[in-house]
Amino acid sequence: MYRTIICELVSGRVVDELPMTITSDLTRYLKMYGEGTLALPLFDGRGRLVSDMWEQTILPGRSLLLVVDDAENIVWSGIPQSRGRGIGYTVTFPCRTPEAALLGRYVPDLDFAVTDQARIFQALLESTAVGGIGLDFDCPDTGIVRDRPYASADNARVYDRVNELSAVINGFDWTIDVEWADDAHTFVRKIARTGYPHLGNRTPDPVHTFETGQNITDFDYQEPWGEGTAATHVTAVGDGEGEERMTSAPIIDTAREAAGWPRSESRKTFSGVKSQQTIDAHARALAGYLFSGQQVITVTARNPTGAEDFTRLGDLALGDTARIVIDTPQLALD
Repeated sequence: MYRTIICELVSGRVVDELPMTITSDLTRYLKMYGEGTLALPLFDGRGRLVSDMWEQTILPGRSLLLVVDDAENIVWSGIPQSRGRGIGYTVTFPCRTPEAALLGRYVPDLDFAVTDQARIFQALLESTAVGGIGLDFDCPDTGIVRDRPYASADNARVYDRVNELSAVINGFDWTIDVEWADDAHTFVRKIARTGYPHLGNRTPDPVHTFETGQNITDFDYQEPWGEGTAATHVTAVGDGEGEERMTSAPIIDTAREAAGWPRSESRKTFSGVKSQQTIDAHARALAGYLFSGQQVITVTARNPTGAEDFTRLGDLALGDTARIVIDTPQLALD
């Protein structure tokens, strides 16, 4: 059973709890924002108004909605983007996770030379402090230094710049975590966090397991050569027009093509790139991601009930390693 707690986005202060329902998948990702939709039934089972202050309590762009489990663990948080009203008695709130706040801020003039990439990341986010959402930081040095000149005239969003910075070879993971700031759970902190080379507990022997016949209720498995998940020829493209457009040299999976696979091309655009070295680094990262394809498995799992003892959603942090054990007539996977 999940509950929804409403906070002020900037201060993090808890203002109310309302009986909202989850009407879509609630997603979180490393290095990008997630989405989800919550809905508020205006009347309870007895026909009584659940709140006469709901319009003032949930303000799109100003509120932060927390989804918590029965142990008060914050399993998801989102900023409502709008209110959806219709003929019925339910109001919907499409939300984005706090990383999306960086979409509404632009990078000022900044210039970094031989600077650790974590310090560049933090400085980019600190440039949003005036009028920002009130971030704390946990961004240890990575040991990887970079040169990055940024100009306000480029009209580049902070969200795009931090993703370009983190996506190159020897880049880093980042996210914005929302955590309780006090034992009484009266307000939350929003912590911009980086990890090099990864965030989360990465281990070959994970303690968290999802298994068919136990907590997995459904799964979807995408084969390694599905549409959009693989390529043998990749190119990174920067800004500009025609011959002036900055483009990496193509990187080709010669081994796979020599083994009889037909060529499959992928091109990705990276805005604001001003050096050939950087656009080539983007191409190498893209090749590492797309060569040989990706196995993608989506698991639907349930929390334990009663005397059951297995992994629950609140046990995992974003980036943690988990073990997946599938044993069905069409797939055996560990």
